[in-house]
Amino acid sequence: MVNDKKFQVEIFNFPSVSSTQKWVLNDSRIDKLLNENPSEKLTKKNFFILTWILYIYVIPFSRVIYYYLKQFFIGGYKNKKTITSLILHSGRGYDTNNIQKFFQINTNEMNLIYAFSLTDYMKYEKLSIFTLLRNLAIAIADYKSVLTMKFPDEIIGILYGNTANISVFTYLLSFFQQLKEKYPDCTVYSAGAILPSHAAILSEHITINMYHGLMDKINLSTFPEYDSVCVYSYDERKYLIDAGIKSKVLTYPMMKAESHKNIAIFFMPSVASNEIDWSVFSESFLSLTKLFKTFDYDLYIKVHPLVKASKKFSKEYNLQPYNWDKIFNLSNFIYVDGSDAASIINKLKPSFIISWGSTALCEALNMGLIPITLWDTCWDSSQSVYPINKRALLWPSEMEIIQNLLDDKSIYDDVVEMLKTR
Repeated sequence: MVNDKKFQVEIFNFPSVSSTQKWVLNDSRIDKLLNENPSEKLTKKNFFILTWILYIYVIPFSRVIYYYLKQFFIGGYKNKKTITSLILHSGRGYDTNNIQKFFQINTNEMNLIYAFSLTDYMKYEKLSIFTLLRNLAIAIADYKSVLTMKFPDEIIGILYGNTANISVFTYLLSFFQQLKEKYPDCTVYSAGAILPSHAAILSEHITINMYHGLMDKINLSTFPEYDSVCVYSYDERKYLIDAGIKSKVLTYPMMKAESHKNIAIFFMPSVASNEIDWSVFSESFLSLTKLFKTFDYDLYIKVHPLVKASKKFSKEYNLQPYNWDKIFNLSNFIYVDGSDAASIINKLKPSFIISWGSTALCEALNMGLIPITLWDTCWDSSQSVYPINKRALLWPSEMEIIQNLLDDKSIYDDVVEMLKTR
């Protein structure tokens, strides 16, 4: 899964000024830089002051001026109607599907912005230099106050990324303030875009976070104070409530599957998971498919929607699509397409959903189906909230339960309840 918390400044197309360096102004960072340049005759104090001026004042100011000028070279949307809903999407192409599950928004009235591209924001609004400079002064003051609080570096990093994000946040805050002034009833829907969400909330927009996959653990200090947060499971809802967030926490509604045919659907991993050698699962994958074929099951395969991601998005995240036919034996599989797992389940009415860490496993259980995970005992739950190793049967370690289910479907509902509660 692509990490939407990764807010890369270089996406905003500013001329390179070492924008990818993580400039956290602490003693260890300064010592490291001084040691790398022993010939420099700068004292630690002078180096600190020069660095502070350059990265806290000069570069953010230059960026804000650049953004101000650039917006006049970006064409705007014509025949723009009143904006009542603004959706900040992550570029995946499927991350806005869940909005209709809760909120009945006319698709013709949905205004979409690619959350990580300031150019998209510039198409909607042209901002004044006075507003930008005012908010720049506020952002710099806030950044300096956070540094003096001596929070751990990782907290500062999550909230601001680096000093270059001072100018990014300045532009976002100015944008949402102007949007609020022009369209006071506009609701902002976020697909995990943290920095823009903070700006929208500070501008007093009703802001709703729509998770488009299973959530990771949060840092309460930096988690935006959304009006509402929509998640897939009761495990995630309980986690957020126990963490003490003030937002209303909702779970996506799922209709129970009406019938269970002799069908098993395999949901393949994200193309973003390039660090995993999937061939290590070839043996367990083959043994499970052979077991299903023994019981005359039809096997379907659903590739991850990121396979159809735009070229721009794939390039930004270095996505390399997998040719699953070269890794697994898929000779007995039928490829299936669909907008999400729930729609495919309603169409095919399977008995089993199989994957590794897919959100489809959670959706299946919510709909009364039995999920099976091929992670087995190697599931890393350090950052995951939803306990897949408890909410899905493990292959091959729980092989006996799966075989019993195939032999006797009368125990099916009992196994579903067991997975929901264990």
